[in-house]
Amino acid sequence: MDPANEMDAVLRSLAADLERDDPALAALLAGRPARHHRYWIAVLLLAPALLVPVFLLPPRVVFGLAAMLLILASPGFVCWLCAVTDRPAAGRA
Repeated sequence: MDPANEMDAVLRSLAADLERDDPALAALLAGRPARHHRYWIAVLLLAPALLVPVFLLPPRVVFGLAAMLLILASPGFVCWLCAVTDRPAAGRA
């Protein structure tokens, strides 16, 4: 048997396993476009609400509010970053 054919069979098997276990990574490695998140709608809606105070309030107040918001939101950001996946992988214990 040809070693190249053996290698192709092994790689196809590994690709199938990877696609079953982690479809997003398999799509990324295969060069297929990744899913786009729909965060642009939230940014579009929140941008005016965040920009209006910047122009109406003194800069010292704006920087103080931004610092307070970042400090208060940091635990939520950490929890969001620590989240492993949206759904548990099948077959993992």
